[in-house]
Amino acid sequence: MVIDGRESEAISFAEFDLDASRRRLSRNGEALAINAKTFDLLTFLIENNGRVVSKDEILDAVWPDQFVEEANLSVQISALRKALGEKKETPRFLITIPGKGYKFVAGLHWPQDDLIIETHKYERIVVHEEVDEAPDPHIAMLSGKNSRYGISVGLLAGLLLLSVAGLVWYRYYFAAPAAEVKSLAVLPFANQNPAPETEYLSEGLAESVIGSLSRLPGLRVISRNSAFRYGGNEIDAKRIGGELGVQAILTGRITQIGDAVSISTELISTVDDSVIWADRFTRPAADMERLQADVARAISQKLQLKLSGSARVDRAAASPEVYQLYLLGRYHIGKLTDDGFYKGRDHFQKAIEKDPDYAPAYAGLAETYNRLSAFNVVPPNEGYMKARPLAIRALSLDDQLAEAHAALGTVNHFYDWDWASAEAEFKRAIEISPNNSDTRLLYGYHLASMRRFDEAQAEMKLAQELDPLSLEKIVGVGDVFYFRHRFDDALAQYEKIIDMDANSGFGHWAVGNVYVQKAMYAEAVEKYKKAIPLSGNSPDESATLAYAYALMGNRREAMKIVEELKKRSELAHVPPSIIAFVYAGLDEKDEAFLWLEKAYERRDFLIGTLNVEPLFDKLRDDPRLDDMVRRVGLPLGNLQVPNQ
Repeated sequence: MVIDGRESEAISFAEFDLDASRRRLSRNGEALAINAKTFDLLTFLIENNGRVVSKDEILDAVWPDQFVEEANLSVQISALRKALGEKKETPRFLITIPGKGYKFVAGLHWPQDDLIIETHKYERIVVHEEVDEAPDPHIAMLSGKNSRYGISVGLLAGLLLLSVAGLVWYRYYFAAPAAEVKSLAVLPFANQNPAPETEYLSEGLAESVIGSLSRLPGLRVISRNSAFRYGGNEIDAKRIGGELGVQAILTGRITQIGDAVSISTELISTVDDSVIWADRFTRPAADMERLQADVARAISQKLQLKLSGSARVDRAAASPEVYQLYLLGRYHIGKLTDDGFYKGRDHFQKAIEKDPDYAPAYAGLAETYNRLSAFNVVPPNEGYMKARPLAIRALSLDDQLAEAHAALGTVNHFYDWDWASAEAEFKRAIEISPNNSDTRLLYGYHLASMRRFDEAQAEMKLAQELDPLSLEKIVGVGDVFYFRHRFDDALAQYEKIIDMDANSGFGHWAVGNVYVQKAMYAEAVEKYKKAIPLSGNSPDESATLAYAYALMGNRREAMKIVEELKKRSELAHVPPSIIAFVYAGLDEKDEAFLWLEKAYERRDFLIGTLNVEPLFDKLRDDPRLDDMVRRVGLPLGNLQVPNQ
């Protein structure tokens, strides 16, 4: 074979290997049974990869010096598509060009040196006009090579029609610029060798690719929280594109053979299900971390984007064992459960023990401790205090690590109340990785605490666009409305959560909070009672139920819950601030401020919302609240409450 001016007996594309000398086509190392002419057809198409070849060219090349019907070509095209596992409606490699011929598009590799031939875009190719099955024999008599010599009736009309069609075809496919891909979602990679101990690879490697691509400022990359809801072998690109609002999806298949790991990837258009780009990356298991960097780099090149210096993916690779531990850590904390946080912590710690200079593991461990405190699993002085030195250590090893800047910003905001440093770290993290929806969410909460509500709303909306199926991001948009006392707007957002997940304890709780502010106390109580069992009996839901009882005048039930919370606080972490606002609802201000002081001393993260949280509105006419707000360093001033 001669490809791109270079002779070779072997070539690879996606999961396929073709050996011309042995006339062998294999898929993932397993030989496929195809007939001789189908093999010749594939070889010819590969030699002309990326170029439209006419049927006449194919007939001359595959059946030289033979008189054959064009129907034979249709039969071989069908056989080839079957061997490649594709359909004419959703082609991966072989595209039908109506009225012209065929175009083979694949990322080709020479196995001996892993050289890649750039594939060509083929957006907007119509694939429904070609019939690949053998046609009716009566029609076949008027086709094929004999039709070029024996048919004269209507030739002029046919030529004229072809000329007009050719002009239209040329203008449509070549004169018009190809659409740019500016948004995509990376789906979990399918593990072709599934085993419980390697389950993390499907999400772990995909998440690593997301992390690398998220650093590209010209590309919107959907967060893992939304993208990982899709997976499996049957991918409906159009549906996913509509639900996530992206122009393309990246899918991948992981195959491990012996000591080698191979990832076959496809970038699929969500407009027409066509394959924009496909490639395969095979590396020794020892270079597994490089796989995600190679995939990210190839995509950025295909999309004609460049990774900036601050977005580099070429840090020193970790050992296979360390990288595996890191992926396992990311996999577990992504579950957003207490158990997942602890398992993630353990894996990050083991990674650090194996490689004390691996910065991502420190950043991952810092994020884990931040989440443990944010979810009220451990006290702030345990989680945030442990996160700070870990984030600093990560940055000392790699100051371009966005996750470490975000982790440090989180500590600055929620524990140190160092507002200026928090903003600087969040902004630096976003500068490095503009597509990280979690960082934008955190920055949105920071801006809300600063009463910069319009900016906060903009960040929350960006976070939601990057993670459209995330309940957490919907809550973020609603929370800004809630903080600025636009309760009807907040309610509209929170109700979306219940529409998406009727069993979301957080959703029912958030709606209940709005009902309280709208003096719909009975409805609020109903929502809180639904939320408590769905939220694992979290103390926050019980406290707001007590607050609703207090405002209803049901002091007995409110105090009963308060006493239960006090007992729980002797055995586990219960934020003092939630007991404070119950006493505020009972109009016992001295007791409320007693508990607020405890919250201040313990660095309760809700203290960071004292100036905007509606649950503290009952205390706003007391100068002691303004004094505490000043001590925390938050901006003061009256909230502009619109008419609801």
